Amino acid sequence: MKILSSNRKKYIMRILLVRHGETDFNKNKRIQGHTDIPLNETGENQAINAGSKISKYDVDAAFSSPLKRAKQTARLMLDNSQNIGNKQLGIITDDRLIEKYFGDFEGSTFEEYFSALESGEGLETVELEEKVYKRASEFFINQYDEYKGKTIFVVCHGALIRIFLKTLGLYPHNEMINNTSLNVVNFNGQKFTLEEFNI
Repeated sequence: MKILSSNRKKYIMRILLVRHGETDFNKNKRIQGHTDIPLNETGENQAINAGSKISKYDVDAAFSSPLKRAKQTARLMLDNSQNIGNKQLGIITDDRLIEKYFGDFEGSTFEEYFSALESGEGLETVELEEKVYKRASEFFINQYDEYKGKTIFVVCHGALIRIFLKTLGLYPHNEMINNTSLNVVNFNGQKFTLEEFNI
């Protein structure tokens, strides 16, 4: 049994999937999407404190969305991890990890966007969820050959994480992905499984 377990681990890539810390747009319930808003003071403190969430993991590579709020969160979490190896990692940005594009609704209130969703009108400029899932899943699948048997740390965005997990049937609760929450996902080259959600 131990031999089988050991062999199985060789083929699993662990993904530490994190949403960025709070921004002023989050605080004021506005849609961000591709709008490049930095962390606010609360968000910086959240990211510093969240460093402890990844301390028990030996991270082999760190990735981030190219947007400031994600890159800042990744750096602060790595720097404040109690794992010395994690502090030394550089961050690789990838455009496939960028937030869903909300088009004309970027900067709008949640209420305005949800009203449009209910009516089904004015959504022509909003990125389709199928496209978000396709690029996100492509990113993770492309990392597998290099990082199977290893752990990668990925900081991105709430809508992207929700769409990715929901499309896979791995979204266990109808709740918002919290700022700096950690989701642990395993990938064996064919199937994604959820180990931890929104912690």
